[in-house]
This record gives sequence, C-alpha cells and structure tokens, in this order.
Amino acid sequence: MVNKMELETDVLVIGGGLAGLCAAISSASDLSRTAIVTKTLVGGANTTSMAAGILSAVTAFGDPGDSTDLHFQDTLRGGCMINDKKLARTMANDISKYFSRLVELGVEFEEENGEIKAYPIPGHSKPRSYYMKGKATALQKVLRSTAEGLGVKFLERTMVTRIVKDGKRAVGAIGAKTDTGEPVVMKAKSIVVATGGSGEIYSKTLMPAGSSGYGCSLAFRAGAELVDMEFVQFYPMMVAQEGLPKLFIEYSQLLRNGGDVLDEEGNSIFKKNGISEPWKMTRDAFSILIAKEMLSGGRERKVFLDCRAIKDSDLEGNPALRAAVKDLESRRVPLRTEKVSISPYAHFMMGGIKTDANGATSVEGLFAAGESVGGPHGANRIGGNAFAAAIAFGFRSGMAASMHASTVDKGDPGAFKADPEFPYQGSYGEGKVLAKDAISTIRETMWKDVGIIRNATGLQEALATFNRIREDGIRTENSLELTLVQMMLDMAEVTAMAASLREESRGAHYRADFPKEDEKWMKRTVIALKEGNCEVAYIPVE
Repeated sequence: MVNKMELETDVLVIGGGLAGLCAAISSASDLSRTAIVTKTLVGGANTTSMAAGILSAVTAFGDPGDSTDLHFQDTLRGGCMINDKKLARTMANDISKYFSRLVELGVEFEEENGEIKAYPIPGHSKPRSYYMKGKATALQKVLRSTAEGLGVKFLERTMVTRIVKDGKRAVGAIGAKTDTGEPVVMKAKSIVVATGGSGEIYSKTLMPAGSSGYGCSLAFRAGAELVDMEFVQFYPMMVAQEGLPKLFIEYSQLLRNGGDVLDEEGNSIFKKNGISEPWKMTRDAFSILIAKEMLSGGRERKVFLDCRAIKDSDLEGNPALRAAVKDLESRRVPLRTEKVSISPYAHFMMGGIKTDANGATSVEGLFAAGESVGGPHGANRIGGNAFAAAIAFGFRSGMAASMHASTVDKGDPGAFKADPEFPYQGSYGEGKVLAKDAISTIRETMWKDVGIIRNATGLQEALATFNRIREDGIRTENSLELTLVQMMLDMAEVTAMAASLREESRGAHYRADFPKEDEKWMKRTVIALKEGNCEVAYIPVE
C-alpha cells in the first residue's frame, strides 16, 4: 500500500500565480480555511512571473476624463466586440477598486515627480496603464506574504491530476508530489482553478515550463465548458537572435521613441505597409503583420528590431522607456548598438473555462480565475488587461468559493476511492509514442498549423496528428508525464477544433482562407466533453 498525503480544507486553489494568490487572499479574508496547490512554487515559476508587470486600470492617478466605461469600451473594441460583456465590465469596474488595495499592500509602481504615473499603451484610448517596480515578481512576493499572514496553506511541487466529484459537485482533487511521486488527496468544499494559460503547447513561447493549460483540462474533464478556445494571442516581439536569451520586449515605448522594425533588406515594414503610428497597433494586428513578412518570398525571412536611434537623453524623464531599454541591455541584448532579430511567440490564451462574473463554472463547487477563464478579452486582449482580469476575478472567485463552502457539507469520502493505489487515472503508458516525442510533435504542430496564420488544410492536418497520437498511445515510465501529455492533447485538440470551425478572421484568429470578419460569426464557440467526445455549441454575443 502506497503512503499518501491528505489535506482537508474549505477552499482549494489550484495554481499559485497572481489569480490564485488573489483568490486565496479573498477566501482566507472571509475566514475560510484555504490552501493553494501548485506544480512549482507559490508566487514563482508561473505565467505571471513571465509578464512585463503592466496593469491597466482607471485610477485617481490617471486622466481625469477617463472612466471605467471607457476602459470597458476599449476592451470590447480590442476584443473585436465578441467579448463576454458581463465579464469585461466586471473586470473594468473591479480593477479600478482593487488598485488602491494593491498600493496599500505595498505594491510599488513607476512614478514621475513623486506621483504614480499612468502610461498610454496600444488599445487604450486614455493613459491608464501602470508599470510595476520589480515587474510581476515583486507583486507576487507581496501577495504571497499577505496570503501567508492570513494562514493560507501552501502545497508546492504537487500536480493535480483529477478533480473529484460527488455526483455533480466538485469535492476535492487528487494528485501527486512531482519530486517524490507521493500520492496526495485534497478534500475541499470549493475549488478554484487558476493555473494560467497553455502557451507551452506551442514550440515558440516564453511561457514557463508547465504552462500547459492543465487546469483547463482538469475542469474540462470534470464537466466544465470551455469557450473562445480559437483565440490565442501571439506577442509580436521576442528576442530571437542566436546567442542571445529569448526575452519579452516591451515594444510600445521603444517604437514611440525612435525604434523601428526592419525586413532583411533594411526597409521599415511599417513604411512598406503605410503605418505611421505602429505603437498604437494592437497585438493581434502587429503579430499578423510580422508573420506575413516572415513568410513572404517562399521561405522564412528574418525581421529585426532597430533601436539604434534611441539615445541616453531619450531615457531621461521617461521611466517606462528607461525600464524597457535597461531590462534588455542588462541581459546582454545590444539593443542600441545593433539591430536585433525578433519573432512573435505564443503569449496568452483568450479562451478558457466558461464562467459567470463570480468565477462559477457549470460544475457546482468549481470556480476559475485568471487566464484559465475565457470571455473577458474576446478575440484579442489589450495590454495590461491580463493583470486586471487576474486580480479582479481572482478576488471575486475566492469570495464566491468561500461563500459556497459555507453552505455545503463535505462530500462523500467514497468519491476519493476510485484509485486505491495511485491518485491519478491511467496506468503507465504502453503505447507506441514516447512522451517526449509526443510533446515535441504537439508543440511543433501547433506552431505550424494552429499558429498566427491558419487555414483549413493545416487545421485538419493538426487534428489528424493529435488523433494519431491518441490512437497510438503514449509510452512513458512516469505516470504524471502520461497525464501531462493527455492534458496537452486536450488543449491542442480543442484549440485546433475551435479554429477550424470559425470560418472568418477576427482578432488573434487569422484564417488566410477566410481573411475578413463575417457578421454571421458574431457568436462564441463553446466546447464540452460529453461521454468522451467533444460537443460543440454556439452562444450569441449579447
């Protein structure tokens, strides 16, 4: 008999990044026993830790003419009007309130003349974006300390492999320690999924290892619906030069202050395409522009960022520009002495678990927050709204989960006995495909066929590839690895399926065979797992 660890709590938060920490703080502040379980460490090595640390919100420090309604309208325009309007409005309203709470907790933002400064960034009609000192790492450090002070338990280096249900209600989870393999049983009255996105299913991504979308897969397999999965944001500009680290480039300030993007012949791609203010381009349009340039001429061409015109004097009085420049130069990128090879990368998933404004899913007792949620961003997310949504829905889902926990009893202990020896489904893989080869194939296929520029042929080839992997089976000596590959396949398949069905181009979803928006597609794709098969439905945009 294998020894196992057991945990009993009121609210179990799966994921230790920004949304997970906010959910845990909210739940614990409501006096619910709360625990965070994460594959890595709470407040580190998650999708939040890779972010630039930009938060968009309407605050007292911004433009007096700004409003939460303008923030809401900008979010809709950025999302090509296909957003879940209730979620988008809730995000704009709530983050305006929570901003001051972050300041009170000790989160620091860039200042000018002793005052917190709001910056203009693409997609926003007013300057309402704030740069965090120390980026996201400093924010998570503050929130981790706050959660610890509230008595939140941390269960680190633990992978959840299944959400346990008692009838139709989520009552806990099972998993295992990633370092020792020790089984873990987690009993809870409410569960919040906040595991981030699935950038790791693409070969080109700066998301950390483990950002496989596994929380969405857990919820999907437990009966929750997924929505908007075709909408994947590709960040336009990452360092892609051989010999240099692959780094996120905060480009808006660079382009606003003399930077340019050049083709292989040294021509500005902006001038070639009649674009006079590239710093105002949203990420979807910018990524498509660069991808088209890279694929022109029948071979993959290189594209370069040229910031040689930016001088030291330009950095004076512009903390955001100075931070963008110094961040790259401190990590060996010769930003102002050479042109630097760049490429788009998979960055953010607009799709995810379908929830209401309080994070409740279609499964009783199961909630979601952060990038795991689909809807608030529509077809494209504008800058700073990732943190806005993570914070707003993190706090909301934590409170809703706590309230739910106060109204229900513990689930039937028998629900946890389906796997008497190991707390994860499936035996060791005995298939034809090595796990590492399956992962590599998934990632390369997603980049090639379900990437920035899509078409029917590529999407059908991707679905056929994923089906072959499932039919051939996975071979591995690590049962957690087997589960991880299955979860990556879940996310790859539903993304490719949703993309193949949407026969138009909208936001980050660009179909070369259907290059225009089509009014008949003003509806949202919902996918659910019914008796082992994906069932697709559509809901109208309100």
